[in-house]
Amino acid sequence: MITIKRVANIYHKEFYAVDVLDGVAKIKSFFLATENSCCPVMDDGNLVGVITYKDLLRTHPNRIVADAMRGEPVTVPAEMPLWQAKELFEETGLDVFLVEEEGRLSGILSRNLLEIQLGSHIDLLTGLYKSDYIYYHGVRLLENKQEISLVFFDINNFGIIDKTYGHTVGDIILCEVSKLLKENIPSKAFLCRFGGDEFVVLLPAYLDESAALAYRLADIIGHHSFVRGIKISISAGVIGGRRHEERSDDPWNMMEQLMNIASLRSTEAKKSNTILSMAVPNVK
Repeated sequence: MITIKRVANIYHKEFYAVDVLDGVAKIKSFFLATENSCCPVMDDGNLVGVITYKDLLRTHPNRIVADAMRGEPVTVPAEMPLWQAKELFEETGLDVFLVEEEGRLSGILSRNLLEIQLGSHIDLLTGLYKSDYIYYHGVRLLENKQEISLVFFDINNFGIIDKTYGHTVGDIILCEVSKLLKENIPSKAFLCRFGGDEFVVLLPAYLDESAALAYRLADIIGHHSFVRGIKISISAGVIGGRRHEERSDDPWNMMEQLMNIASLRSTEAKKSNTILSMAVPNVK
């Protein structure tokens, strides 16, 4: 079962609200004493904004909170996926969101906290995102009624290479393959290290386009000069549709199915000593 972390899993539920007429110097001292970095701003019991320590630093200490806070607060639901929150931070340029749960203000989510949490979804060796990243974007595309396809890559004989040349050389090869994939996928594509010597590319495109991409990437990797002159090849499993009809399936369940089939096709390609194995799923 796919598990995507949401804002509810990480946001700060303990928070303090300040009044719109409070003095900047007073709230700055409060932040320093309590190690808070932001607070909701209230006016006669109504939420009117949010104030951050950065805002206070830009404002004369003799002014009031109303002079320091910027624009309307952005409120996000606790059930929002972390990846969607990241996109919203990038879109708005803000440093903090207020969080609502069951229709009430329930906490604060800062950009710094989100980036720390998303850091756990980055593969430390290659710098690529882990599988959670692909699942989220796949579901998002499916929910938006877009066609998708997946390319599941395996490095052939990587276990033998690892044992023959050592893990250090194996790690270098994984990093080089990651770099080649990242540099040669379309800007609209999403890439992750799925695990071990496995990588996945998600495309908002039909099967034929992903198959062509898989062949091109296999050719690039096959002709690349790797460390110690080791020849590297990859096998790929591709799955995607050719339909325009609206799908009724649960998108989370569909992503699991697609990923599983693509993985199996990659294994089939490896066993049959071919570059690619394709499948068109029998889903509506």
